[in-house]
Amino acid sequence: MNPLIIDHLAVVIIFEHSFFIFDKRRYLRDQQESDPSFYAALDQYTASPHAVAVREGVSAAVLAYEEATKTAVYTHQGSLPAWIAKLQFKWSQKKQAKAELIKTTLEITLNHRLPRP
Repeated sequence: MNPLIIDHLAVVIIFEHSFFIFDKRRYLRDQQESDPSFYAALDQYTASPHAVAVREGVSAAVLAYEEATKTAVYTHQGSLPAWIAKLQFKWSQKKQAKAELIKTTLEITLNHRLPRP
């Protein structure tokens, strides 16, 4: 799951930047032959420190998610049968951990955008 998330975030960052490059070229009426804006954005992303920061940030976020879902400890309280209460508790913990993972990956994406050309 970790490499897949890293790749997806990288693609989001690269595509966003490629749109800025495309728009800038269109605005300036860039008639000269040049690389497609996606390749220019990809080159800038791989050369930037953002690639490493995204990889490290996502790795830490996924590790935290895996730990949160693995180490959920349930203590029975209430009138529901224990097995139902335990399922509800685990589902709630996974839902909360997933929400935190999504929030963290969104923050990573927004914090590591490439500067506008």
